[in-house]
Amino acid sequence: MKRLSTILLAMVATMIGRSATVADMPSDAKQLAYNIKVGWNLGNTLEAYYDGATDPETSWGNPKATQAMIDSVKAAGFNAIRIPVRWYPHFSYSNGTVTINTTWLARVKEVIGYCLNDGLYVIMNTHHELWLESYATYADSATVFAKERALWKVLAKEFGDYDEHLILAGTNEVHRPDVWNECSTENATVQNKFNQIFVDEVRASGGKNLYRNLLVQTYACNDSWGINHFTVPKDPTSGRMIVEVHAYEPYDYAMNESEPYKYWGTPYSSYGIESWSQESYLNNVFNKLKTAFVNKGYPVIIGECGAIRHTSPTTAMNESRAYYLKTFISKAKLYGIVPFLWDNGSTGTGKESYGLFKRKSNMSQVDNFSINAIMEGAHTDYPTGIRPAENHVTVNNNIYNLQGMIVKKNASDMAGLSKGIYVMNGKKYTVK
Repeated sequence: MKRLSTILLAMVATMIGRSATVADMPSDAKQLAYNIKVGWNLGNTLEAYYDGATDPETSWGNPKATQAMIDSVKAAGFNAIRIPVRWYPHFSYSNGTVTINTTWLARVKEVIGYCLNDGLYVIMNTHHELWLESYATYADSATVFAKERALWKVLAKEFGDYDEHLILAGTNEVHRPDVWNECSTENATVQNKFNQIFVDEVRASGGKNLYRNLLVQTYACNDSWGINHFTVPKDPTSGRMIVEVHAYEPYDYAMNESEPYKYWGTPYSSYGIESWSQESYLNNVFNKLKTAFVNKGYPVIIGECGAIRHTSPTTAMNESRAYYLKTFISKAKLYGIVPFLWDNGSTGTGKESYGLFKRKSNMSQVDNFSINAIMEGAHTDYPTGIRPAENHVTVNNNIYNLQGMIVKKNASDMAGLSKGIYVMNGKKYTVK
């Protein structure tokens, strides 16, 4: 079967007049995914849009992306960036053919270039494609399938010469409008077809795309029941498929705008927490993903995760949120799952407040603990046997007491601490 796949790939490359070898794209899905330490989203930027906007990129309140902005993300410790891109306001579709506005296409390439200049891995997707994401039904499928096929035929060609640092993703959170519960067989079948069309068109473009690592999603990017309805697309190229989910977990702490719980983690139980959704809950979420995909050879990327800054934050609330971020990232990696933090540029508190950097203020950090906590979690190695030889993040570490409170910041040792047990980078240390 492997020999047959190789022959078929070679035939495709010959037919379309482009050629590439594995040497041009040396990393398979596992090698590439586990080279990613932790990722960041350039959210609410290239997917932003409203009718009549003079500049769609800035229409949701964020400034235009710049090289300096990406430099700051790298300097903070991230080595991968997910770039959501909305394409439909910028292309026309007629008679089975998509034509993309050349100015918009050039701008997307420019922003991707900022990331590649810094040696970062990049995920580029189709995002907020309402003509597709909201129509996972049989009645609409023929029209939507044709349009999707035409779009990816163009995108695959335009981005086919990029090296393996560029990962292509087919869809984003396909779901029934305003309905986020479990899907029907019909919805799942159509979403699985969306994934298959994406893979087919990218591979058919030949060249480096024959070996490019591709990202496919569960229905609604759900990390639980979405798994039950997911079918891995057929792919003539083995070992180049990554599965994407999103995980704002647990919802009532990480995302619920009514903010029923403002603390998370057993060290903060005295403040009132949702007892069922603490550390063991995350273990269950990640173990389900590991069982469904990682153990079967498919790396998992959590394309979006994070926790809102709750309103009227106290010092303890901030420390609890830092504990959550560090724990989430660390646990994800221990299960062989690659996390990307969602950042939409919202730097306030409450609803949708996921911003990590102040983009209008030279990318200064929104607070003094979020990035440190994320990088402490990112310091965790992926399990032995799946991680590359070089996979270590150099960070300035914080030391916590057993109550989860920071007792020493940016520490290299335990000097100056009183007798007791402390935690640094997920490991316990005793000071005698």
